[in-house]
Amino acid sequence: MKLFDFLAQMSEEKFPLRIDYREHIGCVDVEVEAFSERWVVSFDEDGFVDFVIYKDIDAPDNENANLLESLFNRPQQAWINAAKDLDVEFISPYVFTGSDGEKYQITGLLSQFGGKNGTLISSRKDDDEACFEASKLDGFQSTGLNPTYYDKYDRENVIETLRDWAWNSKEQKPEWYGE
Repeated sequence: MKLFDFLAQMSEEKFPLRIDYREHIGCVDVEVEAFSERWVVSFDEDGFVDFVIYKDIDAPDNENANLLESLFNRPQQAWINAAKDLDVEFISPYVFTGSDGEKYQITGLLSQFGGKNGTLISSRKDDDEACFEASKLDGFQSTGLNPTYYDKYDRENVIETLRDWAWNSKEQKPEWYGE
């Protein structure tokens, strides 16, 4: 991955960042504030060199370039992981028609929890207009979750949140949900 590709992706992810040129080694460091973590991703003229993550992301070897890809779309990936683990439906991305007749896209929909039609999950990556239009949809609960707690899948945290939102499906509740 090249520096400008990474910066474009970070812009899309809407992570705050700082760039530092280390002249003595000819390297550019991009420091990314990822809410619950801080990343320092290094590039030289040929592209990606290395990165360091301050605060564990369950990565045994931070020198693996493939791990860099796991840093993107984290809110979406966290809910995809939750849906698989907890056996619930998560539609992602979720596309809907706004009150103005335009099509919008947000991170996803948990159809079995919250409002009559489910809970809309938005994240920092979602367009502000899409989030505003999502909040106007009838029969849905809308939420914008704090990335410090929802950028990575934490089973206990997600279960507590889903219980707070309440089961709304005619299907049988999952065993973990309880009574």
